[in-house]
Amino acid sequence: MDADLQHEPESVPAVAIPVLSGEAEFSVGSRHVGDGGLGFEWSLLRRLISAGATLLAAPLTSSTDPMSGFFCTTKKVLSRGRKQCNPIGFKIGLEIMARCKCNPVKDVGITFQERAAGESKLTMTQNVQYLQQLAALFWARYAVVIVIAVLVALYVLYLLAKALFA
Repeated sequence: MDADLQHEPESVPAVAIPVLSGEAEFSVGSRHVGDGGLGFEWSLLRRLISAGATLLAAPLTSSTDPMSGFFCTTKKVLSRGRKQCNPIGFKIGLEIMARCKCNPVKDVGITFQERAAGESKLTMTQNVQYLQQLAALFWARYAVVIVIAVLVALYVLYLLAKALFA
């Protein structure tokens, strides 16, 4: 849980219950399910950035809000990915869900509030770091598929070049 009070402390039990009851290996406080939402107005640009970041992470997790910093899991689940997790990952919840192969993941509706302290970390540098994190997570999950796809594409290009210049 982030310490800027954008996540309501009163929501801690609701986010913890799916993990503590054994219903899920990982639970996420989500703006996108049930009674979840925003307790303030985001600009159109901020909404687009959030939606795009969520869409990019979709192949890595079933969570509707992988950007959330409000989550719960167990030590046992964390131990599965202990050696692979990048502790300086920009979105640590996403990092844990992907590297520890959390299944099932349960989203719990929360209201995301306006920041009570501090300021947003969302800068172009953070956006680039997020893309780098995604690239590492995609490589870890889909390396074989990526290599095969590249080899197939190169072979198709070879055949096209051979046909055109023969």
